[in-house]
Amino acid sequence: MMSKGTSKLSAPILIEWFLILAILLTYGWATYHRNFIWKDEITLWLDVVKKSPEKSRPYNNVGLAYFEKRLIDEAMPYFIKSLSLDPDSPSTHNNLGLCFSAKGWVDQAIEEFRQAVKLNPSNGMFHVDLGIAYWQKGLTDLAREEIQLGKNLKKTETRKPFFH
Repeated sequence: MMSKGTSKLSAPILIEWFLILAILLTYGWATYHRNFIWKDEITLWLDVVKKSPEKSRPYNNVGLAYFEKRLIDEAMPYFIKSLSLDPDSPSTHNNLGLCFSAKGWVDQAIEEFRQAVKLNPSNGMFHVDLGIAYWQKGLTDLAREEIQLGKNLKKTETRKPFFH
């Protein structure tokens, strides 16, 4: 038979175990459902867009995820939306320029690359991308200048360019 003192100690222990079990089940359920969001970069960043629709970076990152899968038409609206929220984002201008270039829209690509260079003239990759677009347009002298400038800047960069 249990004494009175033992039964009083059992109730708090049972409550503690119940709370621990409830917490574990809650976190387990949340983790299970979160895995569907983390299945790839697109679903992850679309979830961030849904939760932070007023921020530009998630839109840029959805665009990048689509671009990396060569889904250019899907990427472009996200870069455009990102720029509507932050028109001074050099990496987003450059990313949109890459989309235009991939579609063969060289004039639009040049405009976006120029804007990226204007906003961040020390990023060598932006100059290289502009140079490639000039080359596609047949402007070989300008292309050489930009590519050389970009190569020189890349030699002096101390960290990897940030595109996300």
